[in-house]
Amino acid sequence: MIDFANIEKRRASYEICYIWVWYAVVKLFFRKLEVKGKENIPDEPFLIICNHQNGLIDAMLPVFGIPSHRMVFIARGDIFKKNKVAKILKWCRVLPAFRVRDTGKENLGENDKIFELAANILNNGKIVGLFPEAALQYDKSMGSFKKGFARIAFRAEEISNFNLHLKVLPMANYYENFYSAGHKVLLNIGKPFEFGELLDTYREHPEAAYRQLALKAQEHVRPLMLDIADKENNEQLDSLMEIYREAKHGKKARRMRMSERLASDQTMLETFRRLKEVSPEKFAWFMEKAKSYSDLLGKLNFRNWMIGKKLGIFAMLLLSLLSVVFAPLYAVLWLLNIVPYKIPELVVNKLKDKRMSASMRIGIGSAVTYPVWNLLVFGLSFIIPWPWWCSFILLAVLTVLFVPFIALRHWYVKFYHRWRYFAKQGKNAELKQAVSLKAELVEELGVM
Repeated sequence: MIDFANIEKRRASYEICYIWVWYAVVKLFFRKLEVKGKENIPDEPFLIICNHQNGLIDAMLPVFGIPSHRMVFIARGDIFKKNKVAKILKWCRVLPAFRVRDTGKENLGENDKIFELAANILNNGKIVGLFPEAALQYDKSMGSFKKGFARIAFRAEEISNFNLHLKVLPMANYYENFYSAGHKVLLNIGKPFEFGELLDTYREHPEAAYRQLALKAQEHVRPLMLDIADKENNEQLDSLMEIYREAKHGKKARRMRMSERLASDQTMLETFRRLKEVSPEKFAWFMEKAKSYSDLLGKLNFRNWMIGKKLGIFAMLLLSLLSVVFAPLYAVLWLLNIVPYKIPELVVNKLKDKRMSASMRIGIGSAVTYPVWNLLVFGLSFIIPWPWWCSFILLAVLTVLFVPFIALRHWYVKFYHRWRYFAKQGKNAELKQAVSLKAELVEELGVM
C-alpha cells in the first residue's frame, strides 16, 4: 500500500482542480444544491459523519457544499487496489478503510495505521469525513453504524491527552434523483455534538464506548435524512411520497425547496408509522393501493407527475409549436455536448451498481470529458477565419452550455411522454385505472 502521510497537505494542483470540479458538481451537474445548516459548522476541529446512499457523490457534496473547508474523506479500501488509482485518490485527499468482504482479513491490520493517521489529522486542526454505515444503503434507509469512526474519534482524544474536545458534525444528503444530471439535492448539516461523557467508559471498556458513540451518532444523523425504516413496505412508502406532497401542497409541490420536500417526506413517514400502529387495516389498504399504482406506472412507462393531467388538443399543438421553435437551438446544443455527454454512458452502461451512475457521470463527464472536449473545440476554433478573441468567447460560452442542453433534453423527453399520454387518455383502460387510483390516494392522503 502506498504511503498516505501528509495527505491533508494543501497542494496548488488540488486547489486549481477543486475550482473546476466544484463548478462541474454544483453548477453543471445539479440544477440546485441547497446547503442547510451552515451556521452549525464549528470553528474547532471536527469529524464529519454522513449517510451513504449514492456512491462517491455522497462525499462530493460535503467537499464542495462547504468550499470554505478542505477535508480528508475515508472510502472503502477495495478501490485502492491499483497503485495508480491509489495515488490519484491520495491526491484527492481520500484515505482507504478496509472491510473483510472487500479485501479479506489480511488487510484489516492496515486500518490501524489509517485510523491513527486520521486521528493525527484531527489533532492537527484538519477535518476528516467518513460514512459510518460503511456501505451503500439502497432502500433510502439508515444502516447500522460501524465502529470505525468511533475508533478515530476516541483515538484523537487520546493523542491529545483527552484535551482535544473533538466535535462530531452530522450531515445527510437528500437527492431528488440518484442517477442523472439536472436535478436538485440537499446537503443537510446538523448541530455538532461532543462525547465527553463516554471518555471514562472508553478508558475502561473501549468496545462499549464505540457502540455507545455509534448509537448516539445515529440519533443525530437520522433527523437530517430520509430514513424509510419499514423495510417490508419500503417501495410502497417511497412511491407514496410524491403523491403525499401533491395532496398536501398542491401545485406548489413541484416548486418546493429540497429542505421543504424532506420535511414533507419525513412527516409522511411518521404519519404512516403511527397509522400502522393504530389502524393496521387502513395501513394495509394504502400499501395495496400504492403497489397497484406503482405496477401500473411501470406497465405504462409513465411518471407520477403525468397521471391525472388533462391535456387538450390546443395545449398539445402549442407544445408542438414550441418544440419546433426550440429545435434549432437544441440541435446546436446537442452537437456541442453530445460527445462529453455520451462518453460517460459507455462506463455507466457497464456498471453493476447503478447507484454509482451519478458519480461516474460527474467524475468522467462533467469533471474530465466535458472540459477536455471544450478545450478541443476551442483549439479547433482557431481554424475559423475570425478574430482570435472570438475563440476565447467561444470557450467561455462552451463552459455553460451543458446546463441549457440538459434542460432542453429533459423538456423534449417530457414532450414525448406528454404526447404518449395525450394519445392514451380516455382510451387506455390501465391509464384510466391509474388516474382513478391516484385520485383515490390523493383524497385519502389529503385528510391525514
